[in-house]
Amino acid sequence: MKKSRVFISILAFVVTLNAQDSDIPTWSLQQCIDYALKNSPSLERQKISTRSQKLQTVIEKARFDWAVSASDSYTFAKPESNAANVTLNKEFQNGFNVRAGLNANHVNNSDFTDTALAIQISKKILGGGSALETKYNLEASLIDELIQLNNLKRAERRLVLDVTLAYYTIIRAQQSLTVKERALENAKRNLLLTREREKPLDILTAELRIPNNELQVNSAIRSIANGIDTLKEIIGYDVDKQLNITGQFDYQVKDVNPQDDLEFAEENLESILNNKLEKTKLKWLLEIRDSNTMPDVVLSATHRQRGDGDNYNLNGDDDQILALSFNWTIGRRADLARLQIAHNNVQRNNSESYSLRQEITANIGNYKRRLDEYARAVELQERQCELLKRQEELYKDRWENGEIDILELVRTQTDLENSYVDLIGSKINYLELLANYQFLIGK
Repeated sequence: MKKSRVFISILAFVVTLNAQDSDIPTWSLQQCIDYALKNSPSLERQKISTRSQKLQTVIEKARFDWAVSASDSYTFAKPESNAANVTLNKEFQNGFNVRAGLNANHVNNSDFTDTALAIQISKKILGGGSALETKYNLEASLIDELIQLNNLKRAERRLVLDVTLAYYTIIRAQQSLTVKERALENAKRNLLLTREREKPLDILTAELRIPNNELQVNSAIRSIANGIDTLKEIIGYDVDKQLNITGQFDYQVKDVNPQDDLEFAEENLESILNNKLEKTKLKWLLEIRDSNTMPDVVLSATHRQRGDGDNYNLNGDDDQILALSFNWTIGRRADLARLQIAHNNVQRNNSESYSLRQEITANIGNYKRRLDEYARAVELQERQCELLKRQEELYKDRWENGEIDILELVRTQTDLENSYVDLIGSKINYLELLANYQFLIGK
């Protein structure tokens, strides 16, 4: 008995000390969520992936920058000469390609200098390398940016859900601790009363309750400590630092409209949005694969201007050339196979889209039924607690009047305590299920 008194005294001292220690932060659920969104390691990794994809888009855009190259060479063989070359090239997203080159070759110890300027504009009008294929990598990278942003949004929502569930786990343990502490107090009070009556069987029955209740209190304290460590790990708070939670939660039954929530999910859920974005890429790629099976036709216009050989000038003859080139590889089995793969990928995407909607629709209906079940369970549990409370009062009166043994009172108290624990569990189960439902539909 001494040990139990010492244990309760230590527990009360620790609780009081923690409550008075202003250095230990005590956070609400929203404060935990806000901290997690700024400090979570898992969310930071997703942000890095998003930034990397933005850099990949920069790489794809650089493909359409102006490219300049220059060279200068000297020939020592007789006659010695010096040659210089400057080339300017740019590819446009619409499939046009512009290339300009200036060449100069000077023979040493003479007045002869060969100079030439050439400007060419070309565009593939049929076959592989068309305008769509030219800009595909850039457009696909821009879509991948949107996909990564959707993934980041989903990661943020997932983090909010994980923090919420971890917070509720601690609350479940805290509320259970309150009930178990009440049970321990009842057991101590019963023991004192039975000793006054000097009934050995009642005394033994009351004594047996105390160790078990102390174990349950100790287990609840451990669960709270473990839950807080898990919460700190999720939100990115140093595990070796102390943290408390307010333990506040607002149990309210929420009206759920499956049809409205399904429509919301179809417009906002990241998996559905990403599926649509992937479909856009696959359709573009299908068009490209189809064009690759066609003959290659390139239209080009070239202007050449030469010098007259007298020093560096462009006073010589000029040429204008308009060309249409045609190339067709017979068979093209590889291109035809790639085209069929592209068709298959589009069909697979359509199937995934249908499966996603089926899965979400089924899950919404399942969650709706479970939410209704848990809400009803809370109502029934509250009613049962009221009845057991009245029963405990009646049994307490009967025991005090000597009409029954302590064992019957203990059983009634145990039933009431278990009912309170079940009520807490039912309320937390409902809130956890509601949080999962909100995540399911994209909120």
